[in-house]
Parts: sequence; C-alpha cells; structure tokens
Amino acid sequence: MTVYPVSISARSTTWPGMMEPIWQMLPASEQHLPGYQRTDLGLSDRMFISAVVNLPPEQRPWGSITWIADIFDTSRPTVYAIGERGRAGMQAEIAGQTSVESRVDHSPMVSVTPNRIKRSILSLILPGGVSGRSIGDCLEAALDVSRSNATVSQLLHEAGRKAGEILETVDHSPMGEVVLARDEIFTGRDPNLLLVEPRTLVITGLYAVQDRGAETWACALLLTQDRKVQITGLAEDGCTSYAASCRLAELDAAIQRDTWHPQYDVSRVVGDLRREARKSEKAAAKLEKQLTTKKWTDAVFEEWVSLVEHSQEIRCQIEQLRFWQDCLRDACEIVDLRSGEIRNIDINRWLLEETLQGLEQLTHPRIQKLTKKLAAQAPDLLTFLTGLAQPLQDWQARTAQHFPDQNWAAFFQSIVARLWRVEHALRNGHHQFQADLNQIHQQVVELIADDPFAHALAQDLLNILERVVRTSSAAEAINSVLRPYFNGRRESTDQTSRQLFLNLFTLWFNTHKFNRGPRKNRSPYQLAGIDLGTDDWLTLLGYPPD
Repeated sequence: MTVYPVSISARSTTWPGMMEPIWQMLPASEQHLPGYQRTDLGLSDRMFISAVVNLPPEQRPWGSITWIADIFDTSRPTVYAIGERGRAGMQAEIAGQTSVESRVDHSPMVSVTPNRIKRSILSLILPGGVSGRSIGDCLEAALDVSRSNATVSQLLHEAGRKAGEILETVDHSPMGEVVLARDEIFTGRDPNLLLVEPRTLVITGLYAVQDRGAETWACALLLTQDRKVQITGLAEDGCTSYAASCRLAELDAAIQRDTWHPQYDVSRVVGDLRREARKSEKAAAKLEKQLTTKKWTDAVFEEWVSLVEHSQEIRCQIEQLRFWQDCLRDACEIVDLRSGEIRNIDINRWLLEETLQGLEQLTHPRIQKLTKKLAAQAPDLLTFLTGLAQPLQDWQARTAQHFPDQNWAAFFQSIVARLWRVEHALRNGHHQFQADLNQIHQQVVELIADDPFAHALAQDLLNILERVVRTSSAAEAINSVLRPYFNGRRESTDQTSRQLFLNLFTLWFNTHKFNRGPRKNRSPYQLAGIDLGTDDWLTLLGYPPD
C-alpha cells in the first residue's frame, strides 16, 4: 500500500474552457456577508467556488482546488467547507425547504448517562487536550453536570490500564517485516521511549522509563517484539546507546542513521561561522575609526589586519563548507533529481567519502569537530540503499521481460523514478518544480497508455521508492503530537501515571482517522491491516455509544 498515492493514470491538468474566464468575469463586490469567517469573499465568489468543488470527480480537473485556494488566498479546507455549505443550501432548495425552516434546530435530545459522561471526559482529553482542571467546566457547560478532579484522574487511570491490556493483545504480524523509527520524548527530565512504523505511523511501543540507557532500550525492543513486530531495521539519530541496545537485545537489525540530522548539523556550523565572521568584521570596523584619526598606532593597525584576515579566512571556509554540504545532501539521495537515476550505493559511498576528505582539509575547530561526528555516523548513513537493492533488482527483472530493449527499460525506470522524486520535492515545499511535475506526469501517462502491465510496473516502482526509510522523522512527528498533551497532564508525575496516559494516547492515535493528507479517512491500524473489530477506541475501552 502506498502512503502517498501517485495518480499516474490521471488526466492532464489543462482547465476546462470556461473555468478561468468565468473567474475573471466575477464582479469585484465590496459586499461583506455576515456570519462568515472570510467576509471578504462575496456571494459570487462563494457560488463560483461551490460550483467547482461540487463538480463530479471525473469532471473536476486535477489541481483545481489548489488553484482556487491560491487565487482567493485561502486554504484548501476552507474551499471544501464553502463547497459543502453551498451543496447543503442547494439540496435544501431542491427539497422545498424555506430559509426559515432550514434554521430550525431539529437536533435530537440526548440523555446524560454515566457512560456518556465517561466518553465525554475521555474525548475532552484525547483528542481535545483539555486539562484536568477544565474538564469539569466543560461538562457543566455542555451537559449541566460536573465531575471533580479526583474522579477524572480515577477514570483516566482506569482507562489507561484497560488500554494497556488491549495493546498487549494487538497482533502486529499483518505489518510484516518493518523498519521502525525510534526516539525519546521527555516529561521534565523523565524519558519516554518511542517506536513507530514510518509508513503507516503505527506506534508499536511507547514506554515510560526512568532512564534511556542501552539496557532500558534493549528491554523496549524485546517488549515490542513480544507484540509480534518483525523488526528488520531501525531508523535513529546519533544517540550512543542505540547500537549497544541492539547488541543487548540480540537484535539483528539494519541500522539507518538519520540523514536529516547530519545536514542540519552542517547548517548549524555554517550559521556559527557566519556569526563569528560578522563579529570580527564589526571589531575591525571599530578599529578603522581610529585609523582615520591621529590616534592610530602600529599595534592598532596590526590588530585590524589580524581581524580582517580572520574574517576573510572564515568566509572562505564557509564557502567550502557549503559546497561539501551540497555534496553530503547529494550523497543521501535515492533518486537523482535531474536525471531520474536511482542511486547505486557504491556511487553514494564514494561521494560521501570524498565529502569527508574535503571537510578534513578545513582547519576551523568547529568544522573539525563536525567532521569527526560525521565520520562516526558514515558507516550507517547509506543503509537505505542496501535495503533498496533487492526489491529494485526484482522489479528490473520483471521490467526486462516486458521491455526487451534494455535502453527503453532504463528510460522507463528513470522517468517513473523522476516522477516520484519531483513529487517528493513538491511535498517538501519546493513549488518551483510544479511545471516539471506536469511535464513528467504527462510523459508517464503516455508511456503506460493502453498497457496495463506497464501501469502496474510504474505503480510498483513508486511503491518501492516510497517504502524506503532514511530518517526518523516519523518519530519526531509523533513527538510533536504527544508533547502538547503531556504538557497539560499535571497528574502524570510518576512513572506509573505516565505509562497509563501513554497507553491511552497510543490506543487513541493508532485507531483515530487522519483528517487530511494522503492518509485521510484511514487510521494507522487500518493502513497496517490490523483489525480490532471497531474503530472507536472508547468502545474498545468499554465505553460504547448509548
């Protein structure tokens, strides 16, 4: 299953004949509609947006929602919301309902039962993020009932224990062999160990511990394997205890050092050197004021020369460091952005070695310290290419059977791989590649036209490239979601209470459905093929809807 699906068989992105001319003819109305968040969008603007959004999917051109969001300076969710509101209004008119009748509140009356109160409290915590002291106020405002902090904490601990029992019984074997990303998140000074599968974002382990040493991490790996998680690799940063933990757990897994952190470290060194150069330049500028007067001496002149030479030397090393930074980034690539060539590990390893040798020639102490750190991480920095080799060879063997011409098969591989690489760049915010993506997309569509086997080959290659794990960013993403919830949990002060809350968070996150993005309307467990019988985490805890 592809996490980021690529519609290689979609239509061209040319607009229908009247779409843009109609937009250009919209009146520049200054009428402000009350009751809307975007009061600057007039009635004609909203009618135009609704008309485009409510076109049948097969008639609405690809990219039209993004185009509308750009020209009206709004977000895609806002565009969809305007379209939904317009569709509801048109359906009401068709049904013969008047505007007065449509505003009548026909919502059913609900009974406030103990079960509903418990569901409300847990929903306020996850995903609501409401602190314990505010839950009573929320219940009183919504349901005219109130619960004390002690009652809320007792319910939280009871649900946490149930969630832990459920997580212990979850069978992760449908995920198959996986590469996990691991990281730590701290509650004050207390660490919590996290293991997550990057493709589906399934949290396979989240443990509240007292330390983050190698033995503790080894226990976390063993507990995760007890849940039938087949660990074949680990994506991690440069923590020193990680390698030792694998040896203690007797885990034979390929270690992939995060490729983002080394590049970030280089950027930090560049920034530090620039500040040092500016400091020397400012000091030299102050001395120049003395040199223009009669108060200058030979000692002042020599100090000025020393500062100027120091700043020039640092500037020179900054330029060289930036060059080797680009080489390091190129060495960590999967697909060449310019040619679409899928990288060979020998080529990337040679480029990485040349980069390290070039950095060793720079004499600044800050760069020398960085070089030693990069050299220590280099052996595990390109592991992702080793894991890519066998699936790619199998795919190339099937491609050779379909395309007997070797040159044509190589061209087919490069154009599909470049499509994946350019889409990946766009996802990371490099919008300058939009025109290239349209051109490459059209080429791929022409290559697979009327050839179902070629279409399947293209989709398989996209899946292979998408499954490659180079960074531990999935764990960082989970940390960013978990941290705000932890900041509002004052009762999670000891290890037991922390673990109970982490159990709740893990169960909720793995069963909740994403609201947007490529995983929209699917939960991590659904993406992984894990079925717990229901998608409602509160029902799993024993609090079903009334």
